[in-house]
Amino acid sequence: MNARGLTIVADCLVLLGLVILGTGWNGSANVTGTFPFHSSSVSLTGSATGTHALLGVPTLLLGLVLMLISLVWNAADAMQR
Repeated sequence: MNARGLTIVADCLVLLGLVILGTGWNGSANVTGTFPFHSSSVSLTGSATGTHALLGVPTLLLGLVLMLISLVWNAADAMQR
């Protein structure tokens, strides 16, 4: 597998982890956007339980680790050229 393929797999895993956690989310999410920007806020209150948490968190973490690996791999390839 090359670095580009690893990046695509990592991105898909991160998105899948967020979707799994989002579908099992019990709570509320509020986003307030105002100008000037220092008055804007994001508020997440709640939890994901059961299989959503059991599948979502490891998928998200694996995707983030693979994303870091692909970042290092792409940087090393760029330095060799």
